[in-house]
Amino acid sequence: MSANYRRFLKILEKWPVDKSKPGRDLGEHLREDLKNLLVREQEPGFKADKFSRELDALSRISSNAYAKDFARNSKITATGLTGEQCNQVLSSDFLEYMNTK
Repeated sequence: MSANYRRFLKILEKWPVDKSKPGRDLGEHLREDLKNLLVREQEPGFKADKFSRELDALSRISSNAYAKDFARNSKITATGLTGEQCNQVLSSDFLEYMNTK
């Protein structure tokens, strides 16, 4: 398990926590998953091979393997906004602002 643990930590280094999205951030979720995993690995019937496959998938995503293989020509999203504008719209501050209106 220690090799998988080190792999998981390397993935977490690539995925920092986005403070603008507390409770909704993937980096935060992955850190919680790691805590749960450390507890689950002590349980009988723990499937290390399933965890290893999940790590492989996370590693490919965190290294942008798919973004490199399937590069986009356009910088505009389906909404007509740029990626940065989408990030701003999805921030907790903006969602709170919209809920007050």
